[in-house]
Amino acid sequence: MAIAVNDPQQESDTTVPAPEETGATGNSAPAKTRGGGWHPAVALLLVLVVLLPTVATAVLTSFSATASWNSRQNAQRVASDATQLRVVALARAQLNEARTPAMAIAFANSIHVPIPLESKLLHLDLYTMLSASVSTFSSNPVFNSTPVLRQDNRTFQAMIPRIHNNEIPYAQVRDLSTKFDKDIDSLWYADFNKLQQDVQKWKPPGSFEAHVAALRLTYNAFLAGGYEVEGAIYVLEDLDGAQAKEEILQAAGNFATDTTDFVGYLGPRAQAAWKHIQTGSADVSFTHTIQQGVEAALGIGPAIFTTNVYQTGQAMEAGLTYLGDLNALVRAGATDLQSSALAQASHATHLFIGEVVFLVALVIVSIGGAVIAGRSLTRPLKRLASTAQKIHLGVFDLDPLPDSGPREVVTTNQAFNDMASTLKGVEAKTMALATEDVAHPELQMPLPGRTGQALQVAVDKLAAAIREREAQRQQLHHTATHDSLTSLYNRAAIFEFLTHDVERRRQAGETVGVLFVDLNGLKQLNDTYGHEAGDAAICATSEALLEASQPCDVVGRLGGDEFLIVLCHEHGLKAEESAAKMSEAVGRRSVPAEGKLIPLTASVGLALAQCDANTDPMELVRQADDAMYDAKKAARATRDQLLAKSGPA
Repeated sequence: MAIAVNDPQQESDTTVPAPEETGATGNSAPAKTRGGGWHPAVALLLVLVVLLPTVATAVLTSFSATASWNSRQNAQRVASDATQLRVVALARAQLNEARTPAMAIAFANSIHVPIPLESKLLHLDLYTMLSASVSTFSSNPVFNSTPVLRQDNRTFQAMIPRIHNNEIPYAQVRDLSTKFDKDIDSLWYADFNKLQQDVQKWKPPGSFEAHVAALRLTYNAFLAGGYEVEGAIYVLEDLDGAQAKEEILQAAGNFATDTTDFVGYLGPRAQAAWKHIQTGSADVSFTHTIQQGVEAALGIGPAIFTTNVYQTGQAMEAGLTYLGDLNALVRAGATDLQSSALAQASHATHLFIGEVVFLVALVIVSIGGAVIAGRSLTRPLKRLASTAQKIHLGVFDLDPLPDSGPREVVTTNQAFNDMASTLKGVEAKTMALATEDVAHPELQMPLPGRTGQALQVAVDKLAAAIREREAQRQQLHHTATHDSLTSLYNRAAIFEFLTHDVERRRQAGETVGVLFVDLNGLKQLNDTYGHEAGDAAICATSEALLEASQPCDVVGRLGGDEFLIVLCHEHGLKAEESAAKMSEAVGRRSVPAEGKLIPLTASVGLALAQCDANTDPMELVRQADDAMYDAKKAARATRDQLLAKSGPA
């Protein structure tokens, strides 16, 4: 019987039978409508029952997914706006750090106070502060983001050396600094207006819009704080007259209003920054200074800095900290908005992904439902025809046909299942025999039916013949490679192993160690007690060598009284110790002869090499052989000396 092997390539290469082989129609498989395909009425029913509700649900889900996607986009846009506001606020803080020393130096020059003296009195190195702050803020891209700011930046940079050289009046420095401040503030408010517009488009849930309004109040408070710092210094130094008094009173009122309005609407970072302003030592100290300035402006307190310049320096240092913390409040509020918007964007993203996954799952389930419904409505003979075609092509690894449908179909399906099972078993047994895998469990499984039983008998005989041939081959291989007396590797086998082992170790860069062992006195033992005693000595030596070696070492007999041991890499690193163990192991052995125990001894030679391209296996054997003869000569010389010393006694 010819059996086809279940090979995918075979199936793809199989030629479709010619028309005259398959019937008058010339088709090897039934047509869709005639062989169990979907009838148009069935397809229409599936569309009405399954696909229409699916489409309606998909449309609703797509609208929801679109809304989630738009919300995500809007949230990310708002987060970007908040980031920009934080960047501009930072630039505003950097400008403050530059304008403060610039105005202080210009003011000192206007009243003819040496700058080193003013720096000493104020405890501030004004020139160093100016240079450091200008080098920091001048590289900020915000100052080059608009034509107005670029011009302000260039003018301010050009003004610095003139301030150093006392070539520019204080009023001009103040006017330019004030213009620079207002231009930065205009940029911040423009970006804030864009944020508000994007928030209105987004319409975020919760109190997000209240936090947006609180952010504007924090910036208003920051600007009012700047006017408080400047006004307090001027009023308490009794400078700038009524204008300074009006400025601090208005700034203090604005600051109080703004800070009162944003309480309860700050995010976590902004709330922490505001708490720091309320409790920080420098901020509390300067808040007291502002109160003193307000009292002086109202005429109920003195201008205390006119009599204490040192106090002016302390107040200015605390004022810079106060203004920096207010700016940090603005940046913290922007960061809170950014984090909240990003969280909303992440939530919208998860909603979008969930809706898309739901939509995909809905489509998959709908298609699956349509397919299942179609299969339940189509003729079961379609599967039967397909199975018959596969068996015809030699494919037997098939799922069994279900026992469902009309009684005639069930009977036919059962017959096909039995036939496919028998052919599959025959195929598996044939493949196992072809690979001579006689231990394959498939060979032990009986085949159904009388034909199967007959085939099983033939398979069992073939398997037995293969096992017998394999046993003979193994016996012949063992005889060809092992010594008949000791069952060790023989000369050819141990040399072949050494050659391959050196090649392997050469690639691995390992050390190879070879021991050449010679049984001492074998000829004398044979001559005195006979070859049986000599053979016993050889067997005892081989047992001793196997006992002293490790499983990774390989022991072979070269012939006569000579043995060769190839040490593995680990033992090769301790080759001398291994050689001593071999000699000691043989020395512990003895053989009985004529009522006596004849002790055994052996001479061991060692050859050791780091494997490389120049390592010759046979040269290693020769070196070990020479080392063995040297050891034998040394042992003989020692024995002769002992005999010579014991002779006169």
